[in-house]
Amino acid sequence: MGESSYNTSNSSFHRRIATFSHSAILLTVFCLGMIHLESVLKPFFIALGIYFVLKPGADYLSKNNFPVFLSYLTMLLLFILILISTAFFAWSQAQGLIEDEERQEEYNGKLNQKWKNLKNVPIIGPAITESVKGDSGTIGGDLESVGIGSGGTATDLIASVVSEVGAFVTTGITVLFFLIFIIFEAHLLPGRIERAWPGSSTGRVEIIQTQIEEGINTYIIVKTGCGLGSAFIAAIIMLMFDIDLWFVWAVMTFILNYVPYIGSLIATIPPLILGIILLKPSMLLLMTLLLLVNQQVWGNYIETKWAGRALDLSPVFLLLITAFSFWLWGIVGMILAVPLFAIVKIVLENIEETRPIAILLSERAPTLEEAWQDALKDGNLSSGEFYKLSELQKSLGVSDEEVARISSRSAAQTILKRGRARADEIEFILTATHGRDDFTELREKISPGRVPKNLRRQLENLIEILEEESEEE
Repeated sequence: MGESSYNTSNSSFHRRIATFSHSAILLTVFCLGMIHLESVLKPFFIALGIYFVLKPGADYLSKNNFPVFLSYLTMLLLFILILISTAFFAWSQAQGLIEDEERQEEYNGKLNQKWKNLKNVPIIGPAITESVKGDSGTIGGDLESVGIGSGGTATDLIASVVSEVGAFVTTGITVLFFLIFIIFEAHLLPGRIERAWPGSSTGRVEIIQTQIEEGINTYIIVKTGCGLGSAFIAAIIMLMFDIDLWFVWAVMTFILNYVPYIGSLIATIPPLILGIILLKPSMLLLMTLLLLVNQQVWGNYIETKWAGRALDLSPVFLLLITAFSFWLWGIVGMILAVPLFAIVKIVLENIEETRPIAILLSERAPTLEEAWQDALKDGNLSSGEFYKLSELQKSLGVSDEEVARISSRSAAQTILKRGRARADEIEFILTATHGRDDFTELREKISPGRVPKNLRRQLENLIEILEEESEEE
């Protein structure tokens, strides 16, 4: 008996080692491919990211009797229109500042004055004086004396700009071709998989596809909404303090909002630099506080309340992936890192052998009740969420009766927090109150919408009873 148990545990240990080693090999191959095939993979992943951006709107149009391809074409044209309009307005604003010689002279005068004041600071001033060769009296001259900002002719600059524009146009065309084929393939791929692997494999692929679409769609919608809100408030703050290029910095705030944790902080650097030049210390401090509060409210409060833990990714792994992506592909890599990381995690957690790795990549290991509360946070229980909850129930060995109590209790708690009931939550409440005469009024009167006080009291009583039953079991 002891020898058999030892052999079983030994075999399990070897399987885990093999899983980790195979995963490490695949990860190494993937990283090498990302490095050496950048010119091919980078446009493809950009196109994939744009596809997920377009998908929520295209799905909405499709539900309203639009043909699928026409829905995506409409969203693509709208996306291009918004992109071109934003780029044109930002370029016009930047061009206006470049052509405003009086404003540039004002900047130079204030910047040189601040530089002179900095040289008079007791500790910092002598260090600056020793570093620069001579004293030109201007920040430009001092920096040029140490080799910063010098070199390069106008012809070189023009050639560099033309080269960058050419590379951008080439990448844009490649991305567009990839995007068109991804739109076609997204609807044809499930049918090919079903014919290639008939049977249970089709169901598993559909579950993975559903979870990826639900997770990434939620992430895109929430990040886009919070990014727009944060950028709009930031633009108002910068306008209040008369910061030039406020629209450019607002667009940067929106784009960098997709970079986890550090993106919003990076977006505040340019307006703060201008604030240092233009504003008094008290006004600069006030603007800094307003910008930071704006970021914290949208990033840590509204986004969390809106999406909860939609992707459930470990912050440490996320920062490592983001740093690696920046080293690999720059800002584009940082923006693409989160959805790609999420797709990999979803695939790993749907394969039994690699599920432990997916758990390690998660932000936390929730209890079944916490998982139900997260799933019902938006009032809807999708097929992908239900599958994950079922798998968690199996792994924890929880009975169906206990799951029924947990789901009903979670639904009641969500209704009480929100003050409104939704269809999926009501189904769980009806299941829990079936055969309970004390909750006849709740069963008969609860409906989608706002919940009156008398029903709220009954929901509180239902939660207490379900908790007592769980404790007794």
